[in-house]
Amino acid sequence: MIKILPKKILFICFPCLAIMVISCIIDSQNCDTTNSGNGLHPGYYKQWFEEKKDANGKIPPFLRTQWAKWDAQQIIRRADENPIDSIIELGPKNVAGRTRSIWIDPRNEKIILAAAISGGLWRSENGGLSWKPSNEQQISMMPSCITSNPYNPDEVYYGTGESRANSADVDGEGVFKSINGGKTFTQIQSTTKLAGFNAIWDIEHSKIDSQTLFVGTHSNGLYRSQDGGKTWANVFKGGNSQINEIVCLPNGRIIATMQSSFVIASDSNGNPGTFKIVNFPNSPGSGKYRRIQLAYCSKFPSVVFAVFEGYEFSDNAIRFYKSSNGGILWTEKTAPTNGGASYQAYCLMLGAHPTDSTKLVFGGTKIVTSNNGGETWNSIANGHSDHHCFANLPKSTNEFIIGSDGGLHKYRWTSTEILANLNNGYKVTQFYCGSFGPNGMVGIAGSQDNGTHVTSKPLESQSFFGGDGAYCHIGLQDGSVAYMSYQNDAIHRMTNFNPTNPSFAVNITDPAFTSDGVDFINLYEMNPMDQNMVFYRTNRFLYRTTNMGDEWTTMNKSIRAGIKAIGISHQENPVVYFGGISTQLYKIENAGLALAGKEVNFNSSAPTNVTNDNIKGLHVHPKDPYTVYVALSNISNQPRAWRVTGLDSVSKIRTWKNISGNLPIGLPVNMLAVDPLFPDRVFFAGTDFGLYYSIDSGNTWNKDYRVPNVCLHEIKMRDDRTLFLFTHGRGMFALPLKYVDVTSNLRMQVEKLKSYPNPTNNTVEVHATISLLNAEYTVSNTNGQVVLKGRLSAGQSIPMKEQQNGSYFIQVKSGNQLFTSKILKNEK
Repeated sequence: MIKILPKKILFICFPCLAIMVISCIIDSQNCDTTNSGNGLHPGYYKQWFEEKKDANGKIPPFLRTQWAKWDAQQIIRRADENPIDSIIELGPKNVAGRTRSIWIDPRNEKIILAAAISGGLWRSENGGLSWKPSNEQQISMMPSCITSNPYNPDEVYYGTGESRANSADVDGEGVFKSINGGKTFTQIQSTTKLAGFNAIWDIEHSKIDSQTLFVGTHSNGLYRSQDGGKTWANVFKGGNSQINEIVCLPNGRIIATMQSSFVIASDSNGNPGTFKIVNFPNSPGSGKYRRIQLAYCSKFPSVVFAVFEGYEFSDNAIRFYKSSNGGILWTEKTAPTNGGASYQAYCLMLGAHPTDSTKLVFGGTKIVTSNNGGETWNSIANGHSDHHCFANLPKSTNEFIIGSDGGLHKYRWTSTEILANLNNGYKVTQFYCGSFGPNGMVGIAGSQDNGTHVTSKPLESQSFFGGDGAYCHIGLQDGSVAYMSYQNDAIHRMTNFNPTNPSFAVNITDPAFTSDGVDFINLYEMNPMDQNMVFYRTNRFLYRTTNMGDEWTTMNKSIRAGIKAIGISHQENPVVYFGGISTQLYKIENAGLALAGKEVNFNSSAPTNVTNDNIKGLHVHPKDPYTVYVALSNISNQPRAWRVTGLDSVSKIRTWKNISGNLPIGLPVNMLAVDPLFPDRVFFAGTDFGLYYSIDSGNTWNKDYRVPNVCLHEIKMRDDRTLFLFTHGRGMFALPLKYVDVTSNLRMQVEKLKSYPNPTNNTVEVHATISLLNAEYTVSNTNGQVVLKGRLSAGQSIPMKEQQNGSYFIQVKSGNQLFTSKILKNEK
């Protein structure tokens, strides 16, 4: 038995400054008193990639477009009763996540669009005081860059896919376009499956032509469209083919940067064959730097600036240049080394004042400004760390907005302080994992670079812990104890836990965890029937504590590498399952008392078509400790959801039953949960593409379009039939289930709906075998988004005039009958 003493104590309370100062005393490497996020090594991507990659070691592009098409085909069959009663958003309300781009309407600076990586595109119409999501069911929730047509600002475009990833499902799905000033967007079909358009660094519109725009891709160079995005041509593909930044000057000059390669420029609006390499004095040379960021002064566009990021992970900026003739000739200035590292192309931001070419702002992990064109640099207050984007306010020329891992903050050029935090209602927190309290709306979750948060009521939360928040639990017997952790092997215990009042936290990390090695976001689970008992995985062993972390015991003698999931039965002395890569699956009986080496190996029981897959979720049947629901999180065309039975010591046959039904092919399932009242019938799947449910034992699945179409890292069911969702991009949710009579018929009778005219250009009349007066109707587009709903009035017509041209699905519900129809809107 290994004994650990509580040698580190963290006092967590208001004000926030106290939290950070005391954190510095505990662990100097995690100290950053300038912000709430510590800006540490963005190391989750490697872990995520290993858990997601396919059999060829890759993430295939444009998967979400395929999944969306599959979902759209299922709409006509969606006749099952949804077991979920309501969707309660827990938040946090004002803790934002990584924001890669900002667009401000040049006609009205109150209208702002923000690109929240993995949380979708968001819109504010009051200058950032409040926010609303653009489309919670968009095919891609990975907006990375935004631009608009300077001749017609109603035309707004955004590219998708994060090329320098940290923690999200990084691929995008091409370019999306709005023709109404950013209110709604449609995927540009010509950009789906176009090489490189799954990871777009930048998108910019020409300043001299109303139909020309450029896209910089991560893997296939620079593209240009001359017809508003209908068709595209690759106009440059030299160097390493990675275009990080594009600047379109008013004289038609196009400048683009290529990571670790060079800068190119064209004086012919980007015509193929006209790009030339730009020379910089005292250039660091190819392979000595990473990204290059550009900026220019709007009033004096011939004044252009360039900053070179250092090559190594912790390097500061190494070069800074100024040009006074549109980027033809350059003069070296002082590099903003006090702006912090950019983590090898992860966070690099440069902005220029719109009317004063001497004023600049630079961001890496920190923010610095210059008032003399880059001769000297001065530190200013940081709203957060890891800065990504910048935008000037078009009317209030003394103000600008910066986007970071902590969302959005407004500044004045004349001040070193933050003018305003713009994150109220910008609900894009990227949670890795989470759990719930014994009752109410108490949830706890760990987030990317924003610590651990606890909710006490919907949209009311408290920050409890810093760094990259990781796995966490609240005791379910009386809620008096909580376990929290941050990146790598740091796990802490908090007694006298109160969801609204943080208190002391004791470090219960065992030295063996460090020597074994752990994941960046490292898994551990608490016994739901005994809050003193915790099971912790490392890269070699599974550990157990029965006294809240004062002592840890190894559970296996042989090394078990690649553990990714732990499942615990509902017993004080539980059956514990653990598994992971290569479909490993082990069981420990009487795990509260078992000695090391008692695990039973079920590795050979898995079907041959999934033996090389990754088990990410293990959910033990609430009434049968020898039945387990297995979720496979890697990309594969093989089934991703399984029900495994016969895991007791008597049964000789272990049965893996495929319960994937009609889930989209290839869609990773991160975790499964079951209804405690109907654990053999009613299932829930947390996937990379939203939430699905089944009420027929996994034969058919339906998508709940009330839940945002984001990656659900974890879903967990409480015994009172409340399902908690922990999303990577949209915070936490609680979903109470409906009461369902076990004897009721859960499947509605489905009939065909007669609708005409079809195609239609205005209204649709609907008729069925019964009267539909006052019946409920919904109209969904092919992405599954509900665009119209209401009750039928006299005449039984549905207004379609405001809808865009395309295919739609109509559902009309009357009593226990559901009528469906597919129509085409074609207004010429």
